[in-house]
Amino acid sequence: MHPELDSLPLPALARHLRTIGVGEHHAPRVFRGLHRTRCAIPQIEGLGRHAKTLEKYGRRTQAKVIAVHDNPDETQKLLLELGDGARVESVIVPMRHDRATLCVSSQVGCAMACTFCATGTLGLRRSLTAGEILAQVHLAAEQMHRDARRLTRVVFMGMGEPLAAYDAVRDAVSILLDPHGPCMAAKHITVSTVGLVPRIRQLALDTGGRIQLALSLHAGTDETRAAIVPISRRYTIADLREALLAWPLPGSRALMVEVVVLPGINDDRANLDGIAAFMQDLRAVVNLIPFNPFPGAPFRTPTPDETLSMRDGLLDRGVLTKVRWPRGRAVHGACGQLMLHSG
Repeated sequence: MHPELDSLPLPALARHLRTIGVGEHHAPRVFRGLHRTRCAIPQIEGLGRHAKTLEKYGRRTQAKVIAVHDNPDETQKLLLELGDGARVESVIVPMRHDRATLCVSSQVGCAMACTFCATGTLGLRRSLTAGEILAQVHLAAEQMHRDARRLTRVVFMGMGEPLAAYDAVRDAVSILLDPHGPCMAAKHITVSTVGLVPRIRQLALDTGGRIQLALSLHAGTDETRAAIVPISRRYTIADLREALLAWPLPGSRALMVEVVVLPGINDDRANLDGIAAFMQDLRAVVNLIPFNPFPGAPFRTPTPDETLSMRDGLLDRGVLTKVRWPRGRAVHGACGQLMLHSG
């Protein structure tokens, strides 16, 4: 099968054009057509007779928005259908002024099976291609334009474990950063991971640490983490800390450490002490995320006071901590709720 042109970073696209006889010098204009002007191949300026060759030996990613669910806080959940009929969800989170953050999915379902995440109940169906990840960005940008907003940040925190779809995520990030394409700032791209240590190290090498890394820690002891994050039986908290200490941080950049608030599970003294020890000498901030409910979940949503109590416990231990209050919860678009729900 011919490659998805939208999935190819510029160097790979140039190699493909050379192979099919179009000529690699056309790569920048084709790349701009795919990712900036978003026009059909025959409409790409300067291709001439090569347009037919490109259509013969390449294809565009197929994806469409089939539903938009509006939350009262103006968060929007998009349901997308891909070329093979698979579906994923993306979330547009309005920010100050006219800006917006897009939360993209990297897999259909997820194999990590974290007990506090609805997506984990689906199991893994397949990983997305880079083109399918980028399609979420382009389609969401069109939706934002209609709502007089502009895309300023992309976070890989939707369905799936991004580092389990490593090649596609790496290529999607490369395309997002490319000056001939979306040309996003590296500091405005965040890749989240539940803790695949070898892939964290590889991502550091491939990106030079320019993008933002978010680690889903969720506990301060290996015992608690193993009970709620099954992959932690392979990689200990010490392994995660070592990987984060090795992450190259340009300038004053800081890493993000995510902790879901689970009352009676990870908010006791041992876990708070463990999180504080993990953060020692690490240039990072803890984001506390109140657990967002989903059908069949084994946990309850914390009260605001319980969330603030956990925050204060970490602050008292010298840990820079912020609360990420839920956005999009009413349409099942908040963190941990994505499960192809109708909204």
